[in-house]
Amino acid sequence: MLTAPTRGPVCAACWDAVPWYEGALCARCGAPGMAGLGCPCDDRPRHVATLAAAARYGGSMRAIIQAFKYAGHQSLGASLAHRLAGHPHLHLRDVDIAVPVPLHPWRRVARGFNQAERLARHLGPPVLHALARTHWTPPQAGLHAGARRENLREAFALAPRLTGPGRRALRTALAGARVLLVDDVVTTGGTLSACARVLREAGARDVRAATVARTERR
Repeated sequence: MLTAPTRGPVCAACWDAVPWYEGALCARCGAPGMAGLGCPCDDRPRHVATLAAAARYGGSMRAIIQAFKYAGHQSLGASLAHRLAGHPHLHLRDVDIAVPVPLHPWRRVARGFNQAERLARHLGPPVLHALARTHWTPPQAGLHAGARRENLREAFALAPRLTGPGRRALRTALAGARVLLVDDVVTTGGTLSACARVLREAGARDVRAATVARTERR
C-alpha cells in the first residue's frame, strides 16, 4: 500500500523545508541583515537611557518571535540574542547586570518559560531576577495613552519573594549598577519605562534597554 511521504523539518518562520542540520530557520529567515532599526535617544521610553532594537516587528521577524514564544521553538532564543548582541548601540561591555522583564506568574506557567529571561541568558552579563509583575495586565497594543498608563500603574516591583537578607542583597546588587533591561518586543515603551523606574528607584545608576524587535510607531 502506498503512503504519502512524510514531510521533513520546516522553517519556523516561513514553513519552507529546511535540512535537519540547519536548525529551526531557513537560510533566508535566519539571515542577520533583517530590517534593522536604530535607537535614537529622543525616541527612548522614559527612565531608559538608551534603547537598542534589532529589527522591526513584522514579516519574518514577527513569525520568528511568535515561533519562539508560542510554538515550542525555544532554541531560537540563542540566535535572537546573538542578533541583538550585534546591535551597534548595545555595548555589553559597559553593562554590569541584565534584568529580564518579568511575566505574570500565571502567564509564566501557561507558557512554560519567560522569553525575556531566555534572551538575557545568551547576552553575556550576569542575569538578576530583580523584578516581579504584581498583577496581570492586558497587552498594551491597541490601548490609548491614558489606558496604557493606567494598565501599568504599579504593575512592577522589586521581586516580592525576597525579604530580609534577600531584599537587602538585591538592593546591594542594584546600587550603582549599569543595568540592561531585556525584553523581546517593545510596543509603546510603557513596560520598559515602568520597569526602569523601579530599578532606578532601587539605586541603579542607569538603565538601558534591549529588545529583539520594535513595532512601527503610529
